[in-house]
Amino acid sequence: MEPIFVQVYNSQIITKLSPHLKSIKFWLAFFFVIRLVGITNPPLERGHDWRQCLTNMISRNLYETDNNPFYPTVDNGGRHESGIIASEFPVFNYCVYLVSLLFGYSHWYGRLINLILSTIAAWYFYKLLKEYFAESVAFNATFLLTISIWFGFSRKSMPDTFSMSLMLMAIYHAFLFIKKNDGWRLAAYGILASLAVLAKLPAIFAFSILVLPIFSKTNIWLPKLSLVVTSLAVLSIGYWWYFVWDEYLFRTWWYQLFFPRTLKEGLQESMPFWNKALEQFYFTAFQSFIAFATFLYGLYHCIKNKINLPLIILGVTFPVFIAFILKTGNVFALHNYYIIPFVPVMALIGGIGLSNIPSKIYPWLLALISIESIANQQNDFFIKDSEKFKLTLNTEINKVVPKAEKIAMAGNTGPQYIYFAHRKGWGLSKEQTLDTSYMNFLIKKNYKYLVVIKREFSELPQYQLLSENKDILIYKLGKTKI
Repeated sequence: MEPIFVQVYNSQIITKLSPHLKSIKFWLAFFFVIRLVGITNPPLERGHDWRQCLTNMISRNLYETDNNPFYPTVDNGGRHESGIIASEFPVFNYCVYLVSLLFGYSHWYGRLINLILSTIAAWYFYKLLKEYFAESVAFNATFLLTISIWFGFSRKSMPDTFSMSLMLMAIYHAFLFIKKNDGWRLAAYGILASLAVLAKLPAIFAFSILVLPIFSKTNIWLPKLSLVVTSLAVLSIGYWWYFVWDEYLFRTWWYQLFFPRTLKEGLQESMPFWNKALEQFYFTAFQSFIAFATFLYGLYHCIKNKINLPLIILGVTFPVFIAFILKTGNVFALHNYYIIPFVPVMALIGGIGLSNIPSKIYPWLLALISIESIANQQNDFFIKDSEKFKLTLNTEINKVVPKAEKIAMAGNTGPQYIYFAHRKGWGLSKEQTLDTSYMNFLIKKNYKYLVVIKREFSELPQYQLLSENKDILIYKLGKTKI
């Protein structure tokens, strides 16, 4: 079967590195090993510890409470005492659960699973690009992807790079199905794409790239129709989970992880944060200003030389991604991981830019990009000593509070303290903790114990003190303060 697209680069464009460093396999293995540093760390690093703790809660509850994936459950349910939450389908969490069946639960399994899958997906990304571009473009784009924001997030217990890794693998099989008409590739595409969308909804944006093979002129209609039907089936599965089943979970237990907006609401909410939204593209995506400069240069090179394929890819994906940004409201601007789905497209354009850099500059530029990007993400590899007291919360609380009792955890409303306490409970802000009427409401909900994180408070509540150490206070709750 003829290629879907004509290759737009000639073979004389080669990777400008010494021979033993030209293999992308070497660099994937190299960066894999680097990211093993601190891989067993608990989710205490500065970047998105709350989201990792929430993800880990769902994984741990699958192992300890109920392995039914249709009812994702967290510990910080608060007034939603079941803890059942409308969230992503726990594909990522179920992988952690399956590993836990063999070895018992530990918080770092998600990190390693994510790292392994994202490395495999980078290889698929490379192989897909090699089908339609010169090897140098595939190499450079994959290198940029590996040291981009993916570098840090591919070792976090979060489903973002995990989901897009599944989607990259799915797209590879979709394109190869159209090209070679292998039925098993269509099945692989359908399964991987379904898992990707269920694991994290933003992965659905990547379906826009399938416009290219579906509307190409060189392929017979039956494979195209099969791809369309399979894609519709994947979209239907995603729609059912996020807009039917999640709606049921929310209406039943009134607890949800995300809050979708209309396009109008999203636009209004986003406008005050337009500068932060732009920053996600010019810095956050690559964690490197130099890498973004290669993206701009690659875009300029394509326009100047009328290299259409990369521009078409950008043209069909970017408007869809903008629609996704608007649907998230200010969340995109304020949460750096929402740029992750678009990074492969930017990496492709940046790879084209790097492939046209003079030979004398190229290796040094690659080194500078790597140093800048990794330096901007190195904090995620280490845990500050000031955070390690959280690892003892469970032990300290168990000395005073019966194990079956839920707790009110005063520090912030996030899930981290509750996760390390390994209790069902309610996360409270300082304001809520010092609000008598609010606390009386908790007491009516049968909360008998209050755990206060000292460093979060300058003014302490006045309940019966049961225990104190340098980090926490444990109170017996009652309607009458003493």
